[in-house]
Amino acid sequence: MDFPDLPFLRTFVTVYESRGVTEAAARLHRTQPTVSYQLRRLEETLGAPLFERRSARLVPTPVADRLFRFLGGFARDVQAVLQGDEEDRPLEIAAVSGFGRYVLFPMLRESESLHRALTLRYPSAEEVFRQVLEGQVDVGFSFRSTVHPRLTLTPVYEEQLVLVAGRTWARRLRAREHFQDVPLVTYDEGDYVVGRWLGHHFGRRHPHWYSTAHFEELEEVLEWVAQGRGVAVVPGFCIPKGRGLGVVSWGKPPLTNMVHAVQRTQAPVRPVVAELLERLRDVPRGI
Repeated sequence: MDFPDLPFLRTFVTVYESRGVTEAAARLHRTQPTVSYQLRRLEETLGAPLFERRSARLVPTPVADRLFRFLGGFARDVQAVLQGDEEDRPLEIAAVSGFGRYVLFPMLRESESLHRALTLRYPSAEEVFRQVLEGQVDVGFSFRSTVHPRLTLTPVYEEQLVLVAGRTWARRLRAREHFQDVPLVTYDEGDYVVGRWLGHHFGRRHPHWYSTAHFEELEEVLEWVAQGRGVAVVPGFCIPKGRGLGVVSWGKPPLTNMVHAVQRTQAPVRPVVAELLERLRDVPRGI
């Protein structure tokens, strides 16, 4: 089998993401017959169909799914270099919610050069890795680390993980020994954070606690804690002022966790991404 023409791969990636020829043609600035022709030629080269038409939508075949995962943004990178239009498209970012909402978004909001054309998504940590691998975004940010031959992780921000409580619970937990049968307000992906905090303060023998409520986002968690309905382990940067919330500390050194920028190994780095990472170095660190 001959290697497919590069424009055909670019067309395939766009159709795969758009799930239709019409939208793909508009994004590629091509006619619909041209897009359909390139898809047909690619299918002939591969010897297998790539899409099935269902209710005016194109549904990828298993072959198309494997090809899209394999390409991992390769087709887009090559096409952008050949056309020289890389900086004409929006900056696309995937960031875990806490860091994305409380650190990254305020920084982007204040930067004229970075928010001219921007897409910012808040997926899970695992989804951040997947979207970067598949070339769906230019850069990702995750509070978790991973080892993958096609991913490069760069430390960009050190957050502190703290126990936050309202006034009543802060008084009850003045000593570490009082942390028994404590109601924790939990949230999506909070297991990692809670586990690290417990290990830091108690080692392997964790005291008993229970989840009193669970929310998707940190805003609801902090509202619940402010009402005195439990405590929570959160990144320190998200604690609002003037809400009666405080950090419970027992004199132990702060627990820190590194946020990494996630990029595809050896992929071209857009100048706007380099500027973003440079600006992150100047963002103030607070709890």
